[in-house]
Amino acid sequence: MLIAIPAFRLSCNVGIDRGRAWSVVDEMILWATAQQQRSIAQLSTESGLPRQIIVASIARLMRFRLIELTVQSNGAGFRASDYGKEVVASGRPLPFFPKREVKRVSFVIERATGSFFPTGQVRVISETALANETDPDLRLVIVEGGGPSMSHEANLSRLSQIAARGWEEQVALVDGRTSSLRAEFMMIRVVDGVPRNVPESASQGLRAVIDKAASLPQGTTQVAVGYGGSAEESVPEPTVHDCDFDPADIIVGGSAQLEFLRSLLANAASRVVVHSTFLDHRRFKDLFDDIRTACLRGVTFDMLWGAESLDEEETRNSASAVEIAKMVREDRDVARRFRVHMRSTGSHAKVLLADTAEGDWIAAVGSCNWLSTPFRAVELTAILRDPAVVADVAVAMQRMVGRRGLSDDIATEMAIVARDLRRHTPKGGSTKISLIFGDSHDVMMRTASGAADRRVVVGSHRLGSTARPGVVIQAEAAVERAKVDTTLLYTMPSGPLRNRHARTLAEEAATNGVRLVKTGLIPLHGKFVAWDDDNVVITSLNWASASGDVDFPQADIGVHIDSQGIAKHVINELEGIFPEISDGFDIASSREPTLQI
Repeated sequence: MLIAIPAFRLSCNVGIDRGRAWSVVDEMILWATAQQQRSIAQLSTESGLPRQIIVASIARLMRFRLIELTVQSNGAGFRASDYGKEVVASGRPLPFFPKREVKRVSFVIERATGSFFPTGQVRVISETALANETDPDLRLVIVEGGGPSMSHEANLSRLSQIAARGWEEQVALVDGRTSSLRAEFMMIRVVDGVPRNVPESASQGLRAVIDKAASLPQGTTQVAVGYGGSAEESVPEPTVHDCDFDPADIIVGGSAQLEFLRSLLANAASRVVVHSTFLDHRRFKDLFDDIRTACLRGVTFDMLWGAESLDEEETRNSASAVEIAKMVREDRDVARRFRVHMRSTGSHAKVLLADTAEGDWIAAVGSCNWLSTPFRAVELTAILRDPAVVADVAVAMQRMVGRRGLSDDIATEMAIVARDLRRHTPKGGSTKISLIFGDSHDVMMRTASGAADRRVVVGSHRLGSTARPGVVIQAEAAVERAKVDTTLLYTMPSGPLRNRHARTLAEEAATNGVRLVKTGLIPLHGKFVAWDDDNVVITSLNWASASGDVDFPQADIGVHIDSQGIAKHVINELEGIFPEISDGFDIASSREPTLQI
């Protein structure tokens, strides 16, 4: 009999980097010689390794100018060079110079249990070929109750396991233009009750499906089975990273955002990725000279945008994308290095990623629409430099844009950037940083409400119908629990809410000790929550007019920073712009407050 199991066949051209990786012995010797000069005999004795291994490792380290020889009266010694000491101190991986090989890779993902195999190990046919199959005993497996994840992240992981052989190979690039994904069928031939062409690496679950189909009586044409693989990928819990953080890396204001953006463009080594929710070709024109200068220096750009799927909104941003693409196309130097993505990502996040001359990456997460703002409103942006945190931002970008599988080159690049950044040695520090996605924003608001002892300040551009359940009720709970001074700062009502509704909401909140403060001449576009002295969350989510998207967590991206004095620093900066924040009232006597609307 023939058993047909539904499957996906994915194929693409892959660049494989092949080269000898550094061992822990190499890293140990470099570290030891960075501490003090040592001879071969000393290194052999202290490490307990044979002299031949020490000599081979030192020879390779010297080829890469990481260790240098010093000759003294008592013999030869070895010490780390200035470059070697810099590598040790920075925590960056040792330099790697592989040879690249491009090859075609194809693999099959069967849909009954999610197992995957190189195409050469299985027989697959198309739906048309299956319809023309003449075998009298053909049994089609029908999979119910789900299927394997086909996300970019899942398929890149499978591809890496298939394409890279051994620890000296790694996937360096995937040519999205050559990527193809087809729905086909994996064919299993059964002779005398024994499956003949099952891959050796097939799981017990897949073998059980085959045995079930083969054991049914003759005349069976369809076999229903439940999906037996792992469930669809869930949204991972935020990872908290211990690192150092400079309060100066939180940018508060309007013009300060423009200064930072121009500095980032001027200092990027070779790569900049911009995600701005909205686009305005006139604002892009204002930045064009800075972008052109960076392109002439060899920097490559990707411009993404994520306006919501509202006809008028998306049409306006699409029109701006067309105008920007025209500007780029008409400049020969920019056209070669600036790619305009014409489809919306659907995300409201505002993210920047850029590499540095030292080989590191930095990220910026916050509220600023980099390619549509005139930089007049007050924005908040957090600059992230720790490799592990930046790696999380790159993965978020991968998930945001990787909806077309391995066809999305930018998603593949972000995955590889994240992989390389995670190889850096963690430095540790007194600050705890984690990214915030989707409904984790609601969790953070409840955390602020339950953890604050003295003060909570919330900033939101808009005040909408979700303000009461999303912010005001949480603020009232904090007041009731510990008489916490709570303030919600906003710029404008949104959606069905009008100014009169905002006034009513402010009056109701004030009777419970919560202040709703509308900004004056200087608008607030920043979105943040700061409580007590040490905790601040900066995000793209309008706390008082929207809620996190459970189905698309990357629709809004924020960052939680727990660092000594960081919230106090942010609030002090904001009080210099909005003095009404500090015009509080006595919570104990807040039944008759003085309102500031």
